[in-house]
Amino acid sequence: MYFDPGFLIYKYIKQNLFLIAISILLIQIISISNNHVVLGLFFFDDQNKPIMLTYENNDLKFKINYPNSWERSSGINNETTFIAPKESDSPSSPAGLVVKVMSLKSKNVSVGSITNALISQLKKEHKDFKLESSSQFTIDNKQGKQIVFTATDNNLQNRKALQLITTNNNNIFIITYKASIDKYSKYENTIKDMISSFKFLP
Repeated sequence: MYFDPGFLIYKYIKQNLFLIAISILLIQIISISNNHVVLGLFFFDDQNKPIMLTYENNDLKFKINYPNSWERSSGINNETTFIAPKESDSPSSPAGLVVKVMSLKSKNVSVGSITNALISQLKKEHKDFKLESSSQFTIDNKQGKQIVFTATDNNLQNRKALQLITTNNNNIFIITYKASIDKYSKYENTIKDMISSFKFLP
């Protein structure tokens, strides 16, 4: 019997044409799905990124961006406070950031010595004060110190805090992010955006 190779190839292709078509279709669907996932996540991130406002303080010589849903207030002792909205499961604000400005009495005082003095003060005020880390950082091209610690605040709530200390034009700048321990990581990206936007005014 004569076997036609062309016929066998044609028969094989015909039998597997359906499988080939299905494979191509699946590849296209996966490709489209992946594109939708990427676009969806990008859109989701954009939607959830807070709208930022700019606060400028010409007296204390700084400006900073903050979420439009956060409450801003200026108090005594040259403190500017930004408070996150209360959540349904929290009796008080879950997080906040404070910019405090103090006069630098001597130009010979280093940021390191200022930081050590602050840590000593925190230890006196909070018996459960626990220093988690201490490191260098830069904000608007100014070198400073960064500390992370936990302590019970004046409202008897256990909080975690990030404190940045630097100097500019004979002033000490202390930027403090404080949040409930279980909410600390939730607001971390927003705080990073705020700190990144911080600028000293001439």
